[in-house]
Amino acid sequence: MATQFSLDNRAQRGFQNASKYDTHRPSYPAEAVEKLLTHLGVAGQKNARIVDLACGTGKFTELVARREEEYEVVGVEPHEAMREELVGKKLRGVRVKDGDAAHMPIGEGWGDALIAAQVNMLL
Repeated sequence: MATQFSLDNRAQRGFQNASKYDTHRPSYPAEAVEKLLTHLGVAGQKNARIVDLACGTGKFTELVARREEEYEVVGVEPHEAMREELVGKKLRGVRVKDGDAAHMPIGEGWGDALIAAQVNMLL
């Protein structure tokens, strides 16, 4: 699917080898994930709906998808190769969409929490 918006060329080139990025990018500490989900009010909330903005290859998404709450997650990512890497993981309860913070293909009012675990801003 073609992106409806412009992704900076530096990001387009820099993340092209999404598989290598995913292999070498560290994950998040379990304690940090728990604290964040608790702060957002979704820890322990069965079937909560979470938007994972700029989800990349899904390092954070994987941790959320494995939880016992059985979250419904929509990952939003503008980089095609990064999205494809995440889609290939076939995570339970996760849909992946093309978009960015200004163009999220999610209906208004959908979601109990929005997370941007790590976002790179190119100015």
